[in-house]
Amino acid sequence: MLKSMLMRLGSSLNNPDLSQEIVLHDPKTKVCQSREKEVPDDAADIVNIVVGYSGSSRSQAVLDLALWVAHQTRVASSKTVMVHIVYVIDQARPETIAAADKVLWQARCLASEWRGSLNAHLRVGSVALQLSQVANAVSADLLFLGCYGGGNNLVKSLAKQSSCPILGLLKPLPEAVPKPQKIRLAV
Repeated sequence: MLKSMLMRLGSSLNNPDLSQEIVLHDPKTKVCQSREKEVPDDAADIVNIVVGYSGSSRSQAVLDLALWVAHQTRVASSKTVMVHIVYVIDQARPETIAAADKVLWQARCLASEWRGSLNAHLRVGSVALQLSQVANAVSADLLFLGCYGGGNNLVKSLAKQSSCPILGLLKPLPEAVPKPQKIRLAV
């Protein structure tokens, strides 16, 4: 499933090497197969996508990417696609919860055009632990993060705790820096 999703995305973006750029962690095939055996038969037609969301521009970009993948998967197959947006806070204080509610509202607004199935999760604790708990609880097929490389500490931690592929963002293109031009003064 991951391969076909990434082929469609790579084709749309005219980038055949896309999977090498955005797959931050892909567990071994036998791990994926053992996880699939644990999924109940009635859940086999549901694709669960988990998105780590913080309200940052990178998390907004990865949410857009996840929603695009969800839409393409829904169009290309007969499967129901459920997107789970997860926002993690470190402490449950009234002001923190109010801020988190605004962030999740923002995510719901970004996703409103998609018109698919969407769940927002507010969790308290360690980001890696909470994301992996949601991913494992919903038998996630994909986990999206707003980061660029697999060397990220969050990716390393999640790779140990979650059995689904972890995807991130395309690395930004280097900005073209104009070369300084020499100015000759006429004397």
